[in-house]
Amino acid sequence: MDTIILDHQLQETLVFPDPSFPIQYYVDDLHQWAGRQVPLHWHFGYEFFSAVSQDIEVQVGNEQLMLLKGESILITGGQLHSYRLTSPQEPCLCPNIVFSDNVPAPLTSTVFQKYLRHILNDSALPCIIISGQEDWQREISECLFRIYGIFTAEGNLCDTAPDHAPVKSMHSDCPEIDVHLNLFEIFKILYCHRSELHHIKISRPDQKTQIRLQKMLHYIQTCYPEKLTLEKIAASAGISRSEAGRCFKRYCARSPMSYVLLYRLKQAQELLVKSSLSVSEISFLCGFRDSSYFIKVFRKYLNCTPCKYRQLYSSVL
Repeated sequence: MDTIILDHQLQETLVFPDPSFPIQYYVDDLHQWAGRQVPLHWHFGYEFFSAVSQDIEVQVGNEQLMLLKGESILITGGQLHSYRLTSPQEPCLCPNIVFSDNVPAPLTSTVFQKYLRHILNDSALPCIIISGQEDWQREISECLFRIYGIFTAEGNLCDTAPDHAPVKSMHSDCPEIDVHLNLFEIFKILYCHRSELHHIKISRPDQKTQIRLQKMLHYIQTCYPEKLTLEKIAASAGISRSEAGRCFKRYCARSPMSYVLLYRLKQAQELLVKSSLSVSEISFLCGFRDSSYFIKVFRKYLNCTPCKYRQLYSSVL
């Protein structure tokens, strides 16, 4: 089941199974997310994300980009970002890796300071799209998918390794070493072709607006089981209802109450998969006081009933 744990600053809480090897592999099925969208979030580490089966809309900061089928994107640390399906009727498995700042090389090392910082610490390179149009880009894609394949083969290293994973399994006698070697090769290629990288001027969110958004999201994520109103959400940040609406519209592309609905649905998805609670109990725990309404909106956004969703994805029943 796909989920992101966010703290009160929209920061994704990265939990690595092996802290001594802080890199995590995921296969996100965007079709399973409420609203067919991974919510806006950020983390200190770096992220490679690949569009295997269809085009995907990517938000970095408050800019919208299109990741075409077959392309990958590198998002550097600290960037607000989200992903959204363009064809929501079709399943969409997206392999990706997230790794800590120190995986390529320690920040104080010669390798990082001499080479990597020109790629990973360049404010004009908040993200890099790997299109595969040039030979060097295809080499990067090959390295990246070798990493995916190693994680697919190593179940103990892989967070999500479904039988229908979109990446061919690749056995390695020393997977951690091979992952590092391929990452180094990727960054070596990027450094050698840094003059060809497309610099994207993406404005960072206005600090005051981001602080307000952080406060409102923290309030929603803490109080979603309760009765929420636009007034209460706005009051949590000390702003007017209209200003709250502008904050959400600018950075989340939806209204505050729409965000509340999708957040509640995401919590319901988790409980349906990981608990044996009844649909009515889950409805109440997630802030829906009317189970009929809960079933109606669940079907609208997930294209199936809660019971059907549980049958498809439950790990406990």
